[in-house]
Amino acid sequence: MKKLSKKILQAVSVSFALVALCPAAVEASAAKADQGIKMRLVNFKTCVEKSKLGKQEQASFESLKKQMETMLGEKEKTLNEMADKLNDPDYLDSLSPEAETELKRKFRTLSQEASQQQSQYYQAIQQANYKILDKLADVITQASETVAKKYGYHMVMNEEGAYYYDKELDISDDIVSVMDELFDKEAKEPKTSTGSNP
Repeated sequence: MKKLSKKILQAVSVSFALVALCPAAVEASAAKADQGIKMRLVNFKTCVEKSKLGKQEQASFESLKKQMETMLGEKEKTLNEMADKLNDPDYLDSLSPEAETELKRKFRTLSQEASQQQSQYYQAIQQANYKILDKLADVITQASETVAKKYGYHMVMNEEGAYYYDKELDISDDIVSVMDELFDKEAKEPKTSTGSNP
């Protein structure tokens, strides 16, 4: 019985010693980790506005928007002209009943087409925007990894995830430089066609 109580007493004292040392070990480990972590931040908007890829994607997006707005504008102009005719009693009096019915039918059809085109326009713009943002995010991620490995950073985050940070932690210009290098490299690579050549 004495042997058993002696062993229990030893186990309890070892347990107390471990419990007493654990918080100190955890605190020391956390302090060491805090000192060694190298983290930097990237401004997504800066990368989009300053990089060659971002500028190219913005230009193609604006071109697509302008093209679709032109198409919708032409349809809207035609609709407005038809609406003016339908609201002009003198013009309607000059038409035969069949011609008036035909004009109203064309107006309804054109209105439906314009509404469908507008819906398709918004969908296409939204899809193009998502695709562009996705592509830019992928390239920014790739550039961030390259810069992180080069300078030994443990983490590169989007600055939108931080409430506050020292502006010296912003490496957006480094990211833009790597993005431009990747853009130039891709531009020099020959394009492979998906079709078969006879």
